[in-house]
Amino acid sequence: MVNRRYYEIGGLTMQVESDLPIAADTFHPKFRAFEADGPGADTIVVRHHFELPSLSDAERGLELYDERPWTIYGSPDGFTYVMTAPEGVDSIVVASTDHSSIEAFHSERDTAYYRQGNMTALTLMTTDQIVLARAFAERKACFLHSCGVVMDGRGLLFVGHSGAGKSTMMSLLESEGTPLCDDRNIVRVWDDGVRVHGCWSHGEVPVVSAASGPLAAILFLKHADTNRIVPLDGRRDVLGNLLPCVIKPLVTADWWERTLDVIERVVADVPCYVAEFDRSGAIVPLLRGLTGAGPTDRT
Repeated sequence: MVNRRYYEIGGLTMQVESDLPIAADTFHPKFRAFEADGPGADTIVVRHHFELPSLSDAERGLELYDERPWTIYGSPDGFTYVMTAPEGVDSIVVASTDHSSIEAFHSERDTAYYRQGNMTALTLMTTDQIVLARAFAERKACFLHSCGVVMDGRGLLFVGHSGAGKSTMMSLLESEGTPLCDDRNIVRVWDDGVRVHGCWSHGEVPVVSAASGPLAAILFLKHADTNRIVPLDGRRDVLGNLLPCVIKPLVTADWWERTLDVIERVVADVPCYVAEFDRSGAIVPLLRGLTGAGPTDRT
């Protein structure tokens, strides 16, 4: 048994430590695609403890958010996340301001769940995006409600909320390239351009990857009887479609400012389209045209 594991996501390494042993089945199998051998150039540390601390109001800070089960507090030293179940407080997560250091404290109920294994979040929270969204904002990145695929070495991002066709698109493209995730992906601005990175928070299609690629295009999905790709050139239209798809677990002024900078850079650098498609697969050759490896005719 070991008490430390490493996982890579979006160019970031999560070092997960626990007071209890981490077994092969402690975390859900989806995380295996993201396992790493050790710390990377950019590492955040998550430490799990199985006893709830007693925190004063001053230690928690100012209440920023209260929508059960989560209450979130902020202070100059960082953030405190408190999850409250009907039976009482279940978890308290204390994060540094930049979320590079995260101390997660769990109740006896959470300890029992942990021992059962198959945990679906490395932080043992309802979703890792609660803390990762803030960590990525510091790194010029954000989560988008999207389906991502790398085809011919370049990334395509299909954007939309539930029902837009993300899982359908993933089913069409799963054998055409490297699937990233059918529901949540990370866009990150690097020195050499914008890249899309896979995520473990999948939807209907349980296929995920830690792979990434330079982002060749963003496509807003639209079910239709025909297959065509229509350029979307209006900056206001693109922002209006893209901003609602940003994952926003906790909105504060500083986080939103950083995230807006990311979206504005993405819109400026990455071509955007409306993808009208049916279930026939006829859209695939048109998509390859966007990666430079297929027909250039978009209709």
